[in-house]
Amino acid sequence: MTSFYQGGRKGWDGIDTQLTAPFDFPFFFTLRDVLLKGAPAGKLTNILRQDSLYPHPEFLVPFFGNHDTTRLSGTPGGTPARLKLAFGLLFTVRGIPEMYYGDEIGMPGGRDPDNRRDFPGGWTEDAQNAFKRDGRTQEQEALHEYVRTLLQVRAQHSALRRGNLWSLASDDTTYVYMRETDEEKIVVAFHAGESAREITVPLQDTLAQDATNAAVIFGSGQPELAGKTMKLRLPGQSVSVFLLQ
Repeated sequence: MTSFYQGGRKGWDGIDTQLTAPFDFPFFFTLRDVLLKGAPAGKLTNILRQDSLYPHPEFLVPFFGNHDTTRLSGTPGGTPARLKLAFGLLFTVRGIPEMYYGDEIGMPGGRDPDNRRDFPGGWTEDAQNAFKRDGRTQEQEALHEYVRTLLQVRAQHSALRRGNLWSLASDDTTYVYMRETDEEKIVVAFHAGESAREITVPLQDTLAQDATNAAVIFGSGQPELAGKTMKLRLPGQSVSVFLLQ
């Protein structure tokens, strides 16, 4: 399953669409399967492995919701913790991420048109103004701050915006991958399991094998480098980001 409409080569119909950046629906369906249907996190590895089929996978637009889909927070199992997981993956994988308005505060919404509710605020008659911090509920502010901090980390590190993506390890609950440029190497640990865990990631024969230190730049995970391996201690339902040196 691929977003076959990306331009740069002819499809089965003999047509080059010349589209630069189509929406990455395979990523959308896979992420929702992992978060909402209990699919193994390793399924993310499989879908991202198909990037080799694209002329420019870095131009794909990953997303987990838009105006045509039920909001993740409005779907059974779409908890605030899983919404944070979705954002954590969205802003650290390859491509040009798309965020649907209101998801940053966990706006509810079912099928179209319920997913197009007005954002609270912006009009004098609105009882709530979620555009401002003091107008957001405690839960909305926690999610908003999480997204804001994650976007700041993305802005500060070119590898999260333009780096190549290399899958390092995956299993039923966890997917660990690296974003890499000539200037920096960053490891991201996506852990969908509800319980904390440890995972040992082999670095031998990867671009990270010569790393001697790992610093936490987002999340609460703890890294430990030992020889050609990286041991990670990860909280339940978390995304952690580490800068290798």
